[in-house]
Formats: sequence, structure tokens, C-alpha cells
Amino acid sequence: IAIPTRFLSSIFILLMSHDEILPARGSQIRNFGWNDNLFNVHFDRNSWHDGLIWYDIDPHLSPRVVRAINYAVNYINNNLNICVKWLQRYPNKFDSGIKAYVSFIAFEDTKQKPDCSSVVNRLDYQTHISLGRNCVANRLNDSRGPLVLETTVLHEMMHTMGMEHQHQRPDRDCFVYVAKKLGNSPGSFGILSGYEYLSGFPYDYDSVMQYRGFRNVLYSHNNRSRTLGRYDGTISRLDVHLMGSLYCGRKSYCEEHNSCASFYDYANTNPLCWRIGPEYSNDKNP
Repeated sequence: IAIPTRFLSSIFILLMSHDEILPARGSQIRNFGWNDNLFNVHFDRNSWHDGLIWYDIDPHLSPRVVRAINYAVNYINNNLNICVKWLQRYPNKFDSGIKAYVSFIAFEDTKQKPDCSSVVNRLDYQTHISLGRNCVANRLNDSRGPLVLETTVLHEMMHTMGMEHQHQRPDRDCFVYVAKKLGNSPGSFGILSGYEYLSGFPYDYDSVMQYRGFRNVLYSHNNRSRTLGRYDGTISRLDVHLMGSLYCGRKSYCEEHNSCASFYDYANTNPLCWRIGPEYSNDKNP
């Protein structure tokens, strides 16, 4: 679950340049609101300086959870295409001049509302990656594999590094069905504004930021049985590419493939770009 920093940030004015890369025709027709200039201003203000993230670990977390955290930290630190380093701090020995850091903390959630969550991007003070007791237990008992907890920790760390959920992209209805009963919370299932995402990347069904599919509730339009998200203790190829664009200066997917001019034309022709599904049968395509 993500806690958006846009609710915590000050309002600022963006002056648009004449040489910006405009979104393609389709995205404007569907009003997805891609705005890389606005995204970059916000990201530059709130990202981690030089890609360095200081963190500490709550001593109340179990050895199994600490092992999952160490796994996830090493996974990110060893990927040279991400350009981010997580550096452990030790509160009794560390320079107190560092104000912005992340604490992995134990959290008393409930069985009814298991919770693992984090703030999106950096704030100028201590923030938390909360690992609820019931959330952790659910991951450890998950039949999908032995690294489900590690994948959840990676998911929350990616929020901390600035990434939002795939299934909350403004164009998500082109790719996945999200039932109304899942709600529209900005931290879980609600559609977010285009300026909260860097444009120029395909929808990534395999992203660590994509929630798992649920029958009749969350599924891919083109293949309802398709596995959504991942649980193998890794992030996707496009996750790595996006992080490289954010922190390493790598070009976007469409720039590398010389396809930006028509990248979102599907929105002009693909009927799936309007909500479809049993709960939207009476909706009119705008």
C-alpha cells in the first residue's frame, strides 16, 4: 500500500517549455494527463539525493523479517542498472545530522486489515516501511513460493524510491479490469493522475508494483487467467528500466525504441481503453 506524498507536499507552479515532449494524440483524447515536466519537477524535489537511502531496522522485527529486508536491500544494491543504494544506519552510532531516512518497523495490524505500507518517495524526516504482523504472516503462509515476503518488502521499497502501483496508472482501464468494490483509495486501487507517472513505458503486468489478480475482481482484459504481478523475490525488466530512467538518466522505453510519437495511439482505437466489465455495462464510451 502506498501513502502518496502529494498530499504532504506544497503546491508549486510549473512553467511549461516549448520544447517539451508532448503526450501522443491518444492520451490527450482519453485525457490521461501524462505530464513529464510536472512529474520531473515533483520527483526532483522529493527523490533521494544521489540515490542514497539511509535506513534502520526495528529490533522488534523477527529474524525472518530481518532476513527478508536484508535480501531486498542486497537485491537493489547489487543491481547496477538502478543507481540506488540503501545504507544501514545505526541510531546509537550514526551522525544525527541525517534527517531523511527510512525505518523498517513492526506494526500491529489486524487480521481483518493486514497492512504492509510505505510512503512514496522521500520526506525531509523519518518515514516508515510498516510491516504488519498479520501482513507478514499472510506472506509467509502464501503458497505461491518461499519469497513472497521478500517480494512484498521489495514492493514497499520501490514505493520509497518513488514508484506508484501499475494498476493505478491513468490508462489502467486499457489493460486491466478493476471492480468498483475494490474502492478508489489513492493508496491502493484508485486511478492516479498522469503527472504521478513517468510516461513512455508500456503497461507492465509483471511489475512488482502490480497487485495480484483476483477472479472477477482484478484481471487482464486480454487474458483473464494471466498472472499479474510477481512473487519470486525479483522486480521486472521494466521496473529496472523505469528506475534507471528515474535515477540513472536512462531514456524511457519509447525513446529507446523510437516509438514515442505513436506510443499512446492505442487509446484512440482500442475499445478496452474505456472501462469494460460487468459493473460498467451501462457506461457510455466518451
